[in-house]
Amino acid sequence: MSTYRSCEPVNDLALDAEELRAKYDALALGSQWGEHPKHPMEQWQTEVHRKITRDGYWDWVVAKLKLAEAKIHKDPFLAEAEQQEIMELQAGDPGNQGA
Repeated sequence: MSTYRSCEPVNDLALDAEELRAKYDALALGSQWGEHPKHPMEQWQTEVHRKITRDGYWDWVVAKLKLAEAKIHKDPFLAEAEQQEIMELQAGDPGNQGA
């Protein structure tokens, strides 16, 4: 039996990237990679392609979970910090046209 109390994403905020990977890889069929139900890999790939993130998939999921939690608690600092990071990444790549 899994060491996780639930496979529902409600418990995911307490897990780090490696724990999330292990949890969802265990749920994947065959040898497929796991994917978070609320944060699909396709969305992550789009953000990587657009140079919005440089994080690996599971680190990106952790950041998205924390951002969602911060928005629930209306923490404007985290939202502002994410926007600042996006602007810095885009500014640091002169070939970036937002595509």
